[in-house]
Amino acid sequence: MEEKLPPRLEDYLETIYLLEIEKGVARVKDIASERGVRMPTVSDVLKRLSERGFVDYEPYGTVKITSKGRLYAERLLEKHRILEEFMREILKLPDNLAETEGCLLEHHLSGNTVERIGRLTQFLKEKGLIDELERRY
Repeated sequence: MEEKLPPRLEDYLETIYLLEIEKGVARVKDIASERGVRMPTVSDVLKRLSERGFVDYEPYGTVKITSKGRLYAERLLEKHRILEEFMREILKLPDNLAETEGCLLEHHLSGNTVERIGRLTQFLKEKGLIDELERRY
């Protein structure tokens, strides 16, 4: 069974992953800026993620996501994408609310549940039933 991180650590792992994609490297100051926290807070979180094998981190150096961390972050982002799409396309929530709610739920729903939500969303889109739902509700 895959190790489950607390939501706070998942958020940091996501941030590190996205920074690496965007900038090629994640630095403590960039993570702090993205998360809206102080650098010592980031250092504490990085130590915890490093101890669990999700990142390679040396104090005062750069942060490198491990293959274990990358896989976890990719799965998390996919859950987020599916949930956000469901909320925006099916529930017709505004983009900012769909983003916020998707982020909250991604940490608490199982992969199986999110997969089913994704399949439901695709089914409704393929069958052209989204407009019908909107008319009824």
